[in-house]
Amino acid sequence: MIDGYYAIDYQVHSYRSHDGKASILEQCERAVELGLDELGFSEHKDFNPEDPVVGHFDYNRYSDEIAQAKELYAGKLIIRMGVELDYQQWFQDMIADYLTDHAFDFIISSVHYADGATVMTPEYIRGRDVQECYQSYFEEVLASVRQGCMKILGHMEYANRRGVPAFGPYEASPYREITTEIYDLMIRKGIALEINTAGLRQGAGITYPCEQQVALYAERGGKLLSIGSDAHRPEDLADCYTVAAEMALRNGFTHITTWKNGAPRQVPLKI
Repeated sequence: MIDGYYAIDYQVHSYRSHDGKASILEQCERAVELGLDELGFSEHKDFNPEDPVVGHFDYNRYSDEIAQAKELYAGKLIIRMGVELDYQQWFQDMIADYLTDHAFDFIISSVHYADGATVMTPEYIRGRDVQECYQSYFEEVLASVRQGCMKILGHMEYANRRGVPAFGPYEASPYREITTEIYDLMIRKGIALEINTAGLRQGAGITYPCEQQVALYAERGGKLLSIGSDAHRPEDLADCYTVAAEMALRNGFTHITTWKNGAPRQVPLKI
């Protein structure tokens, strides 16, 4: 059980995502067992026509299953219907067009590709030095924030998933200039930063982003903060939530941000 915090998980996947390993109801049941206050589903929506999973996401089926879950868990769990957009610069107009007639409580935009390679695979780091790997990734993140379709920036520093095992411990300071630019733009646009705990179980050994980056976002004046586990299985739901919550508190964040119909609400983190 998660006690002492307003507990959310806004990075959760089900079978509505191509790589999900559980139903929406199974994830909801686990959330109730853990004592979560809010559960935000962020199913993958992809746009690359050459990607074999591009057609997996079905908005209508997803919406129907969320409505069923809300009815079943009324009074037990707040459920939000979100989406995680795979961002690449060449199809950002497709993203904007899609969002004109598909409504969500919140929108996460995440960079999974940079320079045409998937950042969570060995191919991304092959033949590159550490500076090139991370700089290319951050440039794509900056482009995604400039587009501005998101409510939440997903798993910032995701390049660490392969970068840390390949290059060793991560040092954020060489990228301070570009990450400062990212955070300043996020703050102007009202985009929340996500502390994603998946890195603690994926080999990186740190959250996405690391605490140094959470501190920088706070230093620049950032106030909107989300927490997500990136759970594709019920056993990973809200994984290391207290680690992320305590990191937030250490860096001056007293509230967590929740979303309904695209509108943010600040909720005290410590209860």
